[in-house]
Amino acid sequence: MQTILLVDDDPHQHELLSFYLDENFGPDCPFVSAYALDEALAELHIQSFDIILLDNRLRPHHSYTETIGAIGEVSGDSRIYLISAARECERLGDYRAHGIVDVIDKFELRQAISDGLIGRARHPSQ
Repeated sequence: MQTILLVDDDPHQHELLSFYLDENFGPDCPFVSAYALDEALAELHIQSFDIILLDNRLRPHHSYTETIGAIGEVSGDSRIYLISAARECERLGDYRAHGIVDVIDKFELRQAISDGLIGRARHPSQ
């Protein structure tokens, strides 16, 4: 069982992912939504997650470089994936240096999950 935290200010992204996970994994994939950085931090103080999906532009912040530090401090062994609507257009910098495993295009998130994102038992670099 993999636990997932989605940190995204777009409510539609939460609805889509929740529906997709429920339809494909049912109770075997607990999913928690956080719409703001403070909500995500509160959840991370309560429980740990196997996977954190972090929006690149989580309002009012301009990029993940403003949010990843706080997330990283309390994320433990979570695998953190950056989700972005414009992966190819943005200059994301050296996201791996911030502890982020990979970048996933928001529009390809369901495909990434289908391709085994949730089934990965360990960090890809291990």
